[in-house]
Amino acid sequence: MWHEGVLMIVDAHYHLFWDDSDPLDFLIGAARVGARRFSKNTPEPMDANQLLQMQLPILADQSGDKLVQLMDASNIDKTLLLPLDYWYWTETSGRTGAYDIIKKNEIYAQATKNHEGRLYSLFGIDPRRKKCVPAFEKAVTNWGMKGLKLHPTTRYYPDDPLVYPLYQKALDLQVPVVIHSGNQPAPLAAKYSQPQFVDTVAGDFPDLKIVVAHIGHGWWRETLDLASMKPNMYVDFSGWQGVYQNDPLYVTKVLRSAIDTLGPWRVLFGSDGALLNVIMPLPEWVNIIQNLNSVGVAKFTDEELAIILGKAATHLFSL
Repeated sequence: MWHEGVLMIVDAHYHLFWDDSDPLDFLIGAARVGARRFSKNTPEPMDANQLLQMQLPILADQSGDKLVQLMDASNIDKTLLLPLDYWYWTETSGRTGAYDIIKKNEIYAQATKNHEGRLYSLFGIDPRRKKCVPAFEKAVTNWGMKGLKLHPTTRYYPDDPLVYPLYQKALDLQVPVVIHSGNQPAPLAAKYSQPQFVDTVAGDFPDLKIVVAHIGHGWWRETLDLASMKPNMYVDFSGWQGVYQNDPLYVTKVLRSAIDTLGPWRVLFGSDGALLNVIMPLPEWVNIIQNLNSVGVAKFTDEELAIILGKAATHLFSL
């Protein structure tokens, strides 16, 4: 039985992986990051291919069954799934591989049906795909998906006019948009995801609720500064586990700044699993955020923690 106390915990940023769900060069890129991290004090990193072969069978979870077991172990009530569409760029850049992105989103939708009330999903697609707008509308109206996930590191800018029909459709459907911002493994390019380009969208669509994922990672100050002038911009702090391991005080400072700048209702907890679970087990990450007051001088009220851990995401995505 999952967590039933007063505190509702929602992981607002999680990715499922399985065989062929994502391009091999991205998975190898992510494995290179992990390999270098695990052997950063040695002259040469461990073998990335070997690490990937070790971890992928453990992480593979097409049905969401493993995730729900992990949620139970972590006292997480609900998880929001975010499908990634790295395939369009792979298919159009001469790289190897192809996958039906609608099928991938359908698999995510099926996982939410398998675990109704525990798992929810956004719709993830590259805006350069033909018929992406009607596909997005169908996913929300027919499959019950809760919003749109964009990953501009596949080399398009969030404020490119070609993306605007998707934003307009999200506004019409009254669902949020989550946009990646910050660092990303090879062969993807982080520069396209700078928060300044999300700011343009927030200005052009002031009634559209936009989540800047990861608080922009290293661009977190810029993200908070821009969001302070755009009330429709939110942030999630997924993917900060590795930073926390290096400098816990720094992470508490970032979260304190986010809450002080935006208020707790615009700050969402997330893990960025499943790949981040290799760096830090999910139960440990949840426990850290629940007990932030035991780290450093930055302090958080019980109500602030309750909001960022679950209430904010529940309200924003109508979970």
